[in-house]
Amino acid sequence: TIAMNRAEPLDAYAGAMMLEIDRLAELAPELIVGAIQWGGGTPSQLGARRLVDVARHLAARFDRRSGAEFSMEIDPRYCEDEFVDALTEIGVTRASLGVQDFDSGVQQAINRLQSAETTAAVLDRLRRAGIRRINIDLVYGLPRQTLATLSRTLDSALALEPDRFAVFGYAHVPWMKPRQRLIDQAELPGAALRAEMAALVSERVNSAGYRQIGLDHFARLDDSLAKAEASGRLRRTFQGYVADESPWVVGIGASAISSLPDGYVQNSATADRYGAVLESGGLATARGVALS
Repeated sequence: TIAMNRAEPLDAYAGAMMLEIDRLAELAPELIVGAIQWGGGTPSQLGARRLVDVARHLAARFDRRSGAEFSMEIDPRYCEDEFVDALTEIGVTRASLGVQDFDSGVQQAINRLQSAETTAAVLDRLRRAGIRRINIDLVYGLPRQTLATLSRTLDSALALEPDRFAVFGYAHVPWMKPRQRLIDQAELPGAALRAEMAALVSERVNSAGYRQIGLDHFARLDDSLAKAEASGRLRRTFQGYVADESPWVVGIGASAISSLPDGYVQNSATADRYGAVLESGGLATARGVALS
């Protein structure tokens, strides 16, 4: 979640991730990978070469189940041809594109300038490379957002025809996320308007042929998430709604959370501390909660 503009910290971070993979392989060599999700921040910040190195290291240390889904969160502002080539090389099957909102005024308020054309070009690039399962992430309740601007964003997003939408309500918690202090609280929609926005999203996306999954997800009827919901196999984990029934979610990287049969654990949150603990010979775990 922190922009890194120098090679050294990125090299160190990729090396720390590979070291953590080695430690996990020593402790639990029998684990078989049923799915892989690269979350963010922005995984593309690693760059194509480091991404391939880490993915190859994971593939060398753990067996992967046939047909395992391999998904990655992508910031469309940083997804050039070289990066798409790396995604296909390591076997990515699903891409989740962060959009939030297409309105220029809203984008200025949240300091994320990203045109609909940029997003469409990246989506086309991914599909031509064979990565055809596409998610789009939107947010309502943003500063300067209105029902009219949200409706136009939905028009642009639906025209891209993704397999899934995740549409979250913005949570303004500047005491937890100091960077949110840059947002003018007076520009945020009130509770009544947020409720209208949520209703607008549901009405528009459902009417476009998607199945609503719980509060904040929508999926095409032929998508695995919709099929799991229809057959009663859908679960909600700390990551959201999933079709996977595995009791193991193993987190790798700074601040990553693992959900295990006996409880939850979280790694050190800062990249420096995360790397230092692994270099000292231990695991990166900083805290945990055991289940009774």
